[in-house]
Amino acid sequence: MTDYPQNVQKEFYNKHHPSYLEYKKNIPYAKYLVGILLSALSGPKNHILEAGSGQGRFTFELSKHVGNLTAIDIAGNEIKLLNKFRRKFGNKNIITIVGDLLKINKICEKNKYDHIAGFFILHHLPKERLNVVVNNLLPLLNKGGRMSFIEPNNLYPFHAVQWIVEKDMNWNIEKGIYTNFIGRFKKACLKKGCRIILSRKFGFMPPFLINSMPSVIYIDKLLEKIPLINQIFCPFIILSVEKSV
Repeated sequence: MTDYPQNVQKEFYNKHHPSYLEYKKNIPYAKYLVGILLSALSGPKNHILEAGSGQGRFTFELSKHVGNLTAIDIAGNEIKLLNKFRRKFGNKNIITIVGDLLKINKICEKNKYDHIAGFFILHHLPKERLNVVVNNLLPLLNKGGRMSFIEPNNLYPFHAVQWIVEKDMNWNIEKGIYTNFIGRFKKACLKKGCRIILSRKFGFMPPFLINSMPSVIYIDKLLEKIPLINQIFCPFIILSVEKSV
C-alpha cells in the first residue's frame, strides 16, 4: 500500500513552518495540554517517546517532567528547528530522530520506552494504516506502558473557523480531523490486547484566551461536565491506551 499521505505531510512540513505550531517559551496553553497528557501516564517516566514532535511546540514543556525524551518527526526541517531551540536552551534530555511512524519499528527497534506520547499527530496519519502504527509502537513500550495522545474532536464545529483564521493551515494536511481516526486507533489497540484507560473530550476556551488569562481553564472543567457541550463543543480528546502485561 502506498505511503502517499505520509509523503504529502513530509513535503508540506519540510517546506512550511506554520506560525501556530512554533515553540514559544512558557506558554500557558502548552503547559495546560502537557499537564492533561501527563495526568494520563502512570508509573515511571524515565524514557518517553514523543511521536510527531514537529518544531517542539510541546516537546520542551514535556521534557521538564520526564527523564529522557526522544522526539521523532517525519519532517527533517522541523527537527532541525527543534534542535536549534534545544541548543539555544541547553536541553540535555531531548534526543531527536527523523522518521516515519509507519516505519518506526525499524528505526527504534532496540529502544524501549516507559510511555509514548503525541499531540495532534494521529489525525495526520493514513487512517487505513493506523493498525500498522499500533503494531509498530507497541513493541517499543515497556510492560504496562501507555500510548497517550491529545487529538482534535472531530465533532467540534469551529475547527473550520480556525482554518479560515490561520492562513498557514492547509485542508489537505488537516482533513484527517473529519474521519473516524480515533475509532480506528482504538480498534487496532483492542485487537492487540490493549486496555483503553482513558478516552474523554475536554477543553472549551481558545488558546489565545488561555495564554492571556490562564485561570479560565477552570471554566473548561465546569463546562466539560455538560453532556452537549462535552460531545460537540469541547475541541480536544485525550486518549490513553495501556499495553497488556
